[in-house]
Amino acid sequence: MTSFFVYSLRHLWTMMLVVLVAVQMPACSSSDDAPGDVAPVAWADLQTPSPDGGSMTLRFTQTAVAGQPWTARITGDDDLQWVSFDLRTTQHEASGTVGSTLPERCLFIYYKSNPTEQARTAIVEITVGEGSSVELAVVQPAGGSEAGEPSVTSWQWPEIPARVENDDFTYVTHYCPVPDESQGGAMRTKRNFTLCFDRTKRASWWVAYPMHSAYLGSGRVETWDYDPEIPREWQPVLFSGYVNGTTWNRGHQIPNADRNADATMQAQTFYFSNMTPQNGTLNQKPWADLEKRVRDWRCSDTLYVVTGAYWGADPRTTTDKQGNVCPIPSHYFKVLARTVSGDVRTSGDRLGDLPASKLMTIGFWVENTNVSTEAPQWVRSVKEIEELTGFEFFPTLPAEVKTQKEPSKWGL
Repeated sequence: MTSFFVYSLRHLWTMMLVVLVAVQMPACSSSDDAPGDVAPVAWADLQTPSPDGGSMTLRFTQTAVAGQPWTARITGDDDLQWVSFDLRTTQHEASGTVGSTLPERCLFIYYKSNPTEQARTAIVEITVGEGSSVELAVVQPAGGSEAGEPSVTSWQWPEIPARVENDDFTYVTHYCPVPDESQGGAMRTKRNFTLCFDRTKRASWWVAYPMHSAYLGSGRVETWDYDPEIPREWQPVLFSGYVNGTTWNRGHQIPNADRNADATMQAQTFYFSNMTPQNGTLNQKPWADLEKRVRDWRCSDTLYVVTGAYWGADPRTTTDKQGNVCPIPSHYFKVLARTVSGDVRTSGDRLGDLPASKLMTIGFWVENTNVSTEAPQWVRSVKEIEELTGFEFFPTLPAEVKTQKEPSKWGL
């Protein structure tokens, strides 16, 4: 994940500090929204602060092509009267078109001094084109704070596992229209899911995604197709499934039923990058039952899910109908995280900011065979599944949360 750190702003009158962290989602493939891990925005020179606050400049990079539309929005849990896109009025939404000259390639954010004894937080979300999205955390300390060098850490969507550098891996995030409850149900471009695709497996090690009612609808429209963000020659050809399709189903990692509120989000779940050869009996009964449980565990806050396949020492393979060899996973897993009460809203998905007492996790691990067991027998801690797979899940969460192994908390 590529991070862009913004330095401290020292207010000339109030010695105020503002810390910003911008995060671009993983983009390893050359066809992703931000080629070469270059974000569509960057911070330009800071403006001279005014007596009642200051301003910051957001500059669109060359990745944001002239003529592309952009939108920006300021949200947060606090009273947001202190931050605006306009110098004279309170304006929390802005839009425009990327220009070709410097002034037309900039977006200004204005802030007032903080006279209170509490820190204030705002989230700035900028979307360029069809889905190149960057989010900024703006944290303003309490008034009278002595400005100094900020302590800046990476900030990412909490479901994304820690990145593993491997030449065979490609990381892709797919975006889709999602109803925005805060905007009366208006459709906004949001993340659908992120995956770690391994070209040697012709499949993904994991698919990570948020689970919320806004993604759920009804129906199933099968639109099997290549993932447009991954070279076709790396993918299996699964328009009609694997050879021995009764034994080896096209097993979704993120289920289509988790993404049927909109045709675009559901179509993306039918990309071949989301499929693995999964035992038909496992896929159609106990695994499907676990998927339904996950939907039932959603809450008014967000449930964060990582579904994965694991290739151990199992040498089994199958082929697609074109004869491409497809290694068969030896196991499947799911790891989940959410708040205990299910109603703790955190601007910008800052799940890791919460204390361990407000968080709960669980994991599941099952062999890719004709199993006779069900989800309650598959329970593992997230820590155990990290040790089994070698991946680090929910990297922003306190370590103690990931050792939980309490199925009763989840109704099991």
